[in-house]
Amino acid sequence: MSQRTRGRAAAWLLGAACCFLTASSAQAAGATLNANSTAGKKVSIDGWLKEWGSFTKLSQTISGSAGGDRAAVGIAYDDKALYVAVTIKDSEIVRTPTMGANEDRVEFSIAVPKPGGGYTSYDLWLYSGIPGKSAGAVKLRGGRAVPGAKLVEAATEGGIDIEASIPWSSLPATKKLRVGLHGSVRYVDYAGGKQKAIIGTSDASGGMAMPPLRFENEQGLDKSLLGPKSLGPNPDKAVYGNVSGDSQLEQVALYGGYLTILGAGYRGGKQFFYKDLSVKNASMVPYLELEDLTGDGRAEIVYRKRVGTDSDYREYLEVMSVSAKGEPFVAFEHETGIVTGDGKIQNKVSIKTVGGKKAIVIADDAAEGWDQGSFREAQQSEMGATLLPWDGIAERSFGWDGKQFKQVDEKKGKPRLTSAGSAPKTGGSATTSGPPPPPAPRPPSADELQDQVYALYRKSRKVGKEKPRFDFVTNVYGGPEMERVLVHGLDVVVFGKGYRGGTGFAYITLPAKAAEDIVHVTAKDLTGDGKAEILVRATLKTKTSEEFGGIVVQRHAFLVYEVGAESLTRIFGAETGRTLEDKRVIGSLLFKPLKKGFELQLKAGRVVGWDKASYPFPVETGTAGGLEPLLLPWGSVTQLDYRYEGGAFKRQ
Repeated sequence: MSQRTRGRAAAWLLGAACCFLTASSAQAAGATLNANSTAGKKVSIDGWLKEWGSFTKLSQTISGSAGGDRAAVGIAYDDKALYVAVTIKDSEIVRTPTMGANEDRVEFSIAVPKPGGGYTSYDLWLYSGIPGKSAGAVKLRGGRAVPGAKLVEAATEGGIDIEASIPWSSLPATKKLRVGLHGSVRYVDYAGGKQKAIIGTSDASGGMAMPPLRFENEQGLDKSLLGPKSLGPNPDKAVYGNVSGDSQLEQVALYGGYLTILGAGYRGGKQFFYKDLSVKNASMVPYLELEDLTGDGRAEIVYRKRVGTDSDYREYLEVMSVSAKGEPFVAFEHETGIVTGDGKIQNKVSIKTVGGKKAIVIADDAAEGWDQGSFREAQQSEMGATLLPWDGIAERSFGWDGKQFKQVDEKKGKPRLTSAGSAPKTGGSATTSGPPPPPAPRPPSADELQDQVYALYRKSRKVGKEKPRFDFVTNVYGGPEMERVLVHGLDVVVFGKGYRGGTGFAYITLPAKAAEDIVHVTAKDLTGDGKAEILVRATLKTKTSEEFGGIVVQRHAFLVYEVGAESLTRIFGAETGRTLEDKRVIGSLLFKPLKKGFELQLKAGRVVGWDKASYPFPVETGTAGGLEPLLLPWGSVTQLDYRYEGGAFKRQ
């Protein structure tokens, strides 16, 4: 290195003093290390620090007396290597050809998280050479040279500068993961054969106790989210896996109530994603894991969140997937718990293999404080409601069909009647009035099969030996006797010993094109008359115009049927979602308890793949195709309420 070059480096260092990070930017464990990308720039390891910007001062005296010694570090990176520059003010550099433990050195400690927990540590010791006599080196603690590393030093007035490159290949744990790292830098100073002092960016020398070592996408997250929201530099929860399909693993982490995605390959390593989960803090997200549920090699983000307070909340399971373009979207959601001062119902969530494929299994689990008569909490409809112990459903399984998650299995169970009053009462639930609710749907007994009436239906509708897709009994009409409700193809059929004298049946054909478009059928007393109505979720398919290429549009409908003396009558119908290829609108439908029956509430939900400008359909406020409108976040109406009046649910 020429004398002219050394002089320029010394002059640059004098001007760079103002770029040191101040102590106010340090966390309790020391200063965060920011690494800047050099992508697209030529990096020369020559001891001249012309490429470097801001440096972080080694401001903490860890042992001894620092005296007049000063040091600062800069860190950079590209896709091949990690670069370190250190400027040291030390009038006497202690160095021997052996580069052992009892001489001056820079120690750079890095901790890389392991996807399964724990971390991998690297302790790099950087020794300057003796200008004109011997070369410098980068070694691991213990003395082994780091393969491929390069170090060059330059003498300065009253000290020395070090510039080093460390190939990522020499840090094997970073081959797949370059996010969530922690690090610290120390300068160990010897004089007269004894250790004089150790100064550093942190008094922590290893593991995840060290401050973060942040790359540019992590720095962007700090500026955009962590700083403005006063969130700490370390995530409350973090998991690692391949969610975007690139060669690197991503970090999926919770900072407070925000879910984040970061990775060296995610969006080119320059961008990040965060989502407000609408929870008060990370304690309201009791579960966060990664699991490939679609079989495409990319992991889905699976989490449960609790919306409300610590003692009064709704729990939801959400599955977030990342598209091939790096755009996260919620691919599945289901309510899994209801907790108030009056009671608690909690479903169990697991991942199992159903039909040779992975499936999300939601099962009836813990319950206390409510029975069927006293339970009056609002229930979800479109996203799937919490399984109630008296519903007689042991578990439901949902699997990926190539486009979306659908129910693939359901196991019946014996209805459980919990003991009302076993949970503390703090108010909040509506009081029950009117007739008692009908029994929850359950499989028919041998006495309730009514083979002759069923055979009459089969013959008249030419059903043959086909099995019904849905089959249960509950009280939908007349006296206390149970009626059997079943679905054959598109027919909803009702018969029973107390219905039409026990010798006849009634049916209605649902407005779908194929049997597989009937997603779910159950029963619930929505009107408050003590008799259950039949609730249907169906997919109505229509083709778009030639302008849109004749693509099939799926309208997701919620239909309610009341059983009369001779027939079934539809008393409510609403569009609760719409799908066009990979774009979706997911509305919200709630059952809100009244003193007698329920109020139905439609609300604008989420939109995936469209915005106000690109949405290709008109914004509807009135009925369309016989259904109440699908509400949109940008529409003039974002909520509609309906109550049962005069034989139908009417808009309020």
